[in-house]
Amino acid sequence: MSAHGDNYVLDAGESGHRYVEFGCGLGYVTRWATSVGADAHGIDLSSAPIAEATELAEGETDFRVGSVYDHGLTADSFDVSYSRWLLMHLNRPVDAMRSIYDALKPGALLVCEEADMSAIYAEPPSGYHEYVELAFATGATLGVDYAAGRRLHCWASEAGFDVLRIDAYHPHYLTGEHKGFWSWTYREAGANLVKQGAVTVARYDEISEAMRAADDDALTLVAHARMHQLIARKPLSAL
Repeated sequence: MSAHGDNYVLDAGESGHRYVEFGCGLGYVTRWATSVGADAHGIDLSSAPIAEATELAEGETDFRVGSVYDHGLTADSFDVSYSRWLLMHLNRPVDAMRSIYDALKPGALLVCEEADMSAIYAEPPSGYHEYVELAFATGATLGVDYAAGRRLHCWASEAGFDVLRIDAYHPHYLTGEHKGFWSWTYREAGANLVKQGAVTVARYDEISEAMRAADDDALTLVAHARMHQLIARKPLSAL
Protein backbone atom coordinates (compact mmCIF):
# COMPACT_ATOMS: atom_id res chain seq x y z
CA MET A 1 0.00 0.00 0.00
CA SER A 2 1.29 3.44 -0.79
CA ALA A 3 -0.06 5.00 2.40
CA HIS A 4 -2.13 4.21 5.47
CA GLY A 5 -3.74 6.01 8.36
CA ASP A 6 -3.08 9.73 8.42
CA ASN A 7 -1.22 9.55 5.09
CA TYR A 8 -4.38 8.74 3.16
CA VAL A 9 -3.94 7.43 -0.37
CA LEU A 10 -6.83 9.38 -1.90
CA ASP A 11 -6.18 12.86 -3.21
CA ALA A 12 -9.81 13.98 -3.12
CA GLY A 13 -9.25 17.47 -1.84
CA GLU A 14 -8.04 19.31 -4.91
CA SER A 15 -10.27 22.29 -5.72
CA GLY A 16 -13.16 21.21 -7.91
CA HIS A 17 -12.75 17.47 -7.36
CA ARG A 18 -15.99 15.53 -7.15
CA TYR A 19 -15.76 12.42 -4.98
CA VAL A 20 -18.24 9.56 -4.49
CA GLU A 21 -18.12 6.66 -2.06
CA PHE A 22 -20.27 3.59 -2.66
CA GLY A 23 -21.29 1.54 0.37
CA CYS A 24 -20.36 4.51 2.53
CA GLY A 25 -22.02 3.32 5.75
CA LEU A 26 -21.72 6.07 8.34
CA GLY A 27 -19.70 8.12 5.87
CA TYR A 28 -16.40 8.51 7.70
CA VAL A 29 -14.30 8.60 4.53
CA THR A 30 -16.85 10.68 2.64
CA ARG A 31 -16.90 13.27 5.42
CA TRP A 32 -13.11 13.26 5.44
CA ALA A 33 -13.17 14.04 1.69
CA THR A 34 -15.44 17.01 2.42
CA SER A 35 -13.06 18.20 5.14
CA VAL A 36 -10.16 18.39 2.68
CA GLY A 37 -12.11 20.33 0.08
CA ALA A 38 -13.86 17.81 -2.16
CA ASP A 39 -17.44 17.98 -3.36
CA ALA A 40 -18.20 14.67 -1.68
CA HIS A 41 -21.15 12.29 -2.02
CA GLY A 42 -21.88 9.05 -0.16
CA ILE A 43 -24.24 6.29 -1.29
CA ASP A 44 -25.42 3.28 0.68
CA LEU A 45 -28.24 0.80 0.22
CA SER A 46 -29.29 1.00 3.89
CA SER A 47 -31.32 3.99 5.07
CA ALA A 48 -30.32 3.81 8.77
CA PRO A 49 -26.58 4.51 8.31
CA ILE A 50 -27.37 7.16 5.69
CA ALA A 51 -29.62 8.96 8.17
CA GLU A 52 -26.87 8.87 10.81
CA ALA A 53 -24.19 9.93 8.31
CA THR A 54 -26.34 12.88 7.25
CA GLU A 55 -26.73 13.96 10.88
CA LEU A 56 -23.01 13.63 11.55
CA ALA A 57 -22.20 15.66 8.43
CA GLU A 58 -24.33 18.59 9.64
CA GLY A 59 -25.38 19.43 6.10
CA GLU A 60 -21.84 19.67 4.70
CA THR A 61 -21.83 16.38 2.76
CA ASP A 62 -24.39 14.82 0.43
CA PHE A 63 -25.58 11.37 1.49
CA ARG A 64 -28.27 9.38 -0.24
CA VAL A 65 -29.81 5.91 -0.24
CA GLY A 66 -29.05 4.05 -3.45
CA SER A 67 -27.59 0.97 -5.11
CA VAL A 68 -24.20 0.81 -6.76
CA TYR A 69 -25.95 -0.88 -9.67
CA ASP A 70 -28.50 1.91 -10.08
CA HIS A 71 -27.06 5.00 -8.39
CA GLY A 72 -28.78 7.68 -10.49
CA LEU A 73 -25.62 9.81 -10.68
CA THR A 74 -24.93 11.99 -13.69
CA ALA A 75 -22.71 10.21 -16.19
CA ASP A 76 -19.08 11.33 -16.58
CA SER A 77 -19.28 13.67 -13.58
CA PHE A 78 -16.94 12.39 -10.81
CA ASP A 79 -13.15 12.56 -10.42
CA VAL A 80 -12.70 9.86 -7.76
CA SER A 81 -14.74 6.83 -6.71
CA TYR A 82 -14.01 4.86 -3.54
CA SER A 83 -15.42 1.69 -1.99
CA ARG A 84 -14.28 -0.62 0.78
CA TRP A 85 -15.57 -4.08 1.70
CA LEU A 86 -18.37 -3.69 -0.84
CA LEU A 87 -17.67 -5.81 -3.91
CA MET A 88 -17.06 -8.98 -1.90
CA HIS A 89 -20.70 -8.88 -0.83
CA LEU A 90 -22.13 -8.45 -4.33
CA ASN A 91 -23.34 -11.09 -6.75
CA ARG A 92 -22.32 -8.98 -9.78
CA PRO A 93 -19.10 -7.13 -8.89
CA VAL A 94 -18.11 -6.48 -12.51
CA ASP A 95 -21.52 -4.96 -13.23
CA ALA A 96 -21.06 -2.78 -10.14
CA MET A 97 -17.71 -1.57 -11.49
CA ARG A 98 -19.31 -0.84 -14.86
CA SER A 99 -21.94 1.26 -13.10
CA ILE A 100 -19.20 3.18 -11.27
CA TYR A 101 -17.35 3.58 -14.59
CA ASP A 102 -20.39 5.36 -16.03
CA ALA A 103 -20.37 7.94 -13.22
CA LEU A 104 -16.66 8.78 -13.62
CA LYS A 105 -15.14 11.32 -15.96
CA PRO A 106 -12.63 10.05 -18.54
CA GLY A 107 -9.28 9.93 -16.72
CA ALA A 108 -10.95 9.69 -13.29
CA LEU A 109 -9.77 7.24 -10.61
CA LEU A 110 -11.43 4.15 -9.18
CA VAL A 111 -10.10 3.12 -5.75
CA CYS A 112 -11.32 -0.15 -4.22
CA GLU A 113 -10.25 -1.93 -1.05
CA GLU A 114 -11.37 -5.52 -0.58
CA ALA A 115 -10.44 -8.45 1.63
CA ASP A 116 -9.23 -11.92 0.77
CA MET A 117 -10.62 -14.01 3.61
CA SER A 118 -8.78 -17.13 2.44
CA ALA A 119 -5.68 -15.61 4.07
CA ILE A 120 -7.17 -15.86 7.59
CA TYR A 121 -5.45 -18.46 9.78
CA ALA A 122 -4.17 -19.18 13.28
CA GLU A 123 -0.90 -20.84 14.25
CA PRO A 124 -1.02 -23.19 16.09
CA PRO A 125 -4.22 -24.18 14.22
CA SER A 126 -7.54 -23.50 15.89
CA GLY A 127 -11.14 -22.74 15.01
CA TYR A 128 -10.00 -20.12 12.49
CA HIS A 129 -9.44 -22.75 9.81
CA GLU A 130 -12.96 -24.11 10.28
CA TYR A 131 -14.33 -20.57 10.22
CA VAL A 132 -12.74 -19.87 6.82
CA GLU A 133 -14.11 -23.12 5.39
CA LEU A 134 -17.58 -22.25 6.68
CA ALA A 135 -17.38 -18.68 5.35
CA PHE A 136 -16.48 -19.81 1.82
CA ALA A 137 -19.14 -22.51 1.81
CA THR A 138 -21.69 -19.88 2.84
CA GLY A 139 -20.36 -17.45 0.24
CA ALA A 140 -20.75 -20.04 -2.50
CA THR A 141 -24.38 -20.53 -1.46
CA LEU A 142 -24.96 -16.76 -1.53
CA GLY A 143 -23.16 -16.32 -4.84
CA VAL A 144 -20.49 -13.96 -3.46
CA ASP A 145 -16.69 -14.12 -3.46
CA TYR A 146 -14.96 -13.72 -0.11
CA ALA A 147 -11.57 -13.81 -1.87
CA ALA A 148 -12.54 -10.64 -3.74
CA GLY A 149 -9.31 -8.79 -3.02
CA ARG A 150 -7.18 -11.01 -5.22
CA ARG A 151 -9.58 -10.60 -8.16
CA LEU A 152 -9.97 -6.82 -8.19
CA HIS A 153 -7.58 -6.22 -11.07
CA CYS A 154 -9.37 -8.79 -13.24
CA TRP A 155 -12.80 -7.35 -12.49
CA ALA A 156 -11.66 -3.78 -13.14
CA SER A 157 -10.12 -4.71 -16.47
CA GLU A 158 -13.28 -6.54 -17.50
CA ALA A 159 -15.32 -3.45 -16.57
CA GLY A 160 -13.21 -1.30 -18.92
CA PHE A 161 -10.75 0.35 -16.53
CA ASP A 162 -7.00 0.70 -17.01
CA VAL A 163 -5.42 -0.93 -13.96
CA LEU A 164 -2.69 1.30 -12.50
CA ARG A 165 -1.63 -0.69 -9.43
CA ILE A 166 -2.73 -3.14 -6.80
CA ASP A 167 -1.13 -3.52 -3.38
CA ALA A 168 -1.85 -5.64 -0.33
CA TYR A 169 -1.16 -5.80 3.36
CA HIS A 170 -1.75 -8.69 5.75
CA PRO A 171 -2.14 -7.90 9.47
CA HIS A 172 -0.97 -10.48 12.02
CA TYR A 173 -1.54 -10.35 15.77
CA LEU A 174 -0.27 -12.13 18.86
CA THR A 175 -2.02 -9.76 21.27
CA GLY A 176 -4.02 -6.55 21.31
CA GLU A 177 -7.60 -5.40 20.95
CA HIS A 178 -7.70 -6.00 17.19
CA LYS A 179 -6.67 -9.65 17.38
CA GLY A 180 -10.22 -10.91 17.97
CA PHE A 181 -11.93 -9.01 15.13
CA TRP A 182 -12.79 -12.12 13.12
CA SER A 183 -14.02 -14.13 16.10
CA TRP A 184 -16.28 -11.16 16.95
CA THR A 185 -17.47 -11.13 13.34
CA TYR A 186 -18.22 -14.84 13.52
CA ARG A 187 -20.25 -14.41 16.71
CA GLU A 188 -22.22 -11.55 15.11
CA ALA A 189 -23.02 -13.71 12.06
CA GLY A 190 -23.76 -16.85 14.07
CA ALA A 191 -27.54 -16.53 14.30
CA ASN A 192 -27.88 -16.18 10.53
CA LEU A 193 -25.51 -19.09 9.88
CA VAL A 194 -27.55 -21.35 12.14
CA LYS A 195 -30.82 -20.11 10.67
CA GLN A 196 -29.57 -20.83 7.13
CA GLY A 197 -28.58 -24.34 8.14
CA ALA A 198 -24.92 -23.69 7.38
CA VAL A 199 -23.91 -24.96 10.81
CA THR A 200 -25.55 -26.55 13.84
CA VAL A 201 -25.76 -24.68 17.12
CA ALA A 202 -23.35 -27.13 18.72
CA ARG A 203 -20.80 -26.82 15.92
CA TYR A 204 -21.16 -23.03 15.87
CA ASP A 205 -20.40 -22.91 19.60
CA GLU A 206 -17.42 -25.24 19.20
CA ILE A 207 -15.82 -23.09 16.49
CA SER A 208 -16.54 -19.88 18.40
CA GLU A 209 -14.92 -21.19 21.58
CA ALA A 210 -11.83 -22.36 19.67
CA MET A 211 -11.44 -18.95 18.03
CA ARG A 212 -11.78 -17.14 21.34
CA ALA A 213 -9.21 -19.45 22.92
CA ALA A 214 -6.79 -18.55 20.13
CA ASP A 215 -7.47 -14.84 20.71
CA ASP A 216 -6.70 -15.20 24.42
CA ASP A 217 -3.46 -17.13 23.89
CA ALA A 218 -0.49 -14.79 23.48
CA LEU A 219 1.45 -17.60 21.78
CA THR A 220 -1.16 -18.15 19.08
CA LEU A 221 -0.64 -16.03 15.97
CA VAL A 222 -3.84 -14.89 14.26
CA ALA A 223 -3.59 -13.65 10.68
CA HIS A 224 -6.44 -11.46 9.50
CA ALA A 225 -7.81 -11.20 5.98
CA ARG A 226 -5.30 -9.88 3.49
CA MET A 227 -6.46 -6.44 2.30
CA HIS A 228 -5.99 -5.48 -1.34
CA GLN A 229 -6.15 -1.94 -2.70
CA LEU A 230 -6.77 -1.36 -6.39
CA ILE A 231 -6.20 1.94 -8.19
CA ALA A 232 -7.56 2.06 -11.74
CA ARG A 233 -8.39 4.77 -14.22
CA LYS A 234 -11.24 5.31 -16.66
CA PRO A 235 -9.48 5.65 -20.02
CA LEU A 236 -9.16 9.09 -21.54
CA SER A 237 -10.27 7.42 -24.76
CA ALA A 238 -13.74 7.20 -23.19
CA LEU A 239 -14.16 10.87 -24.20
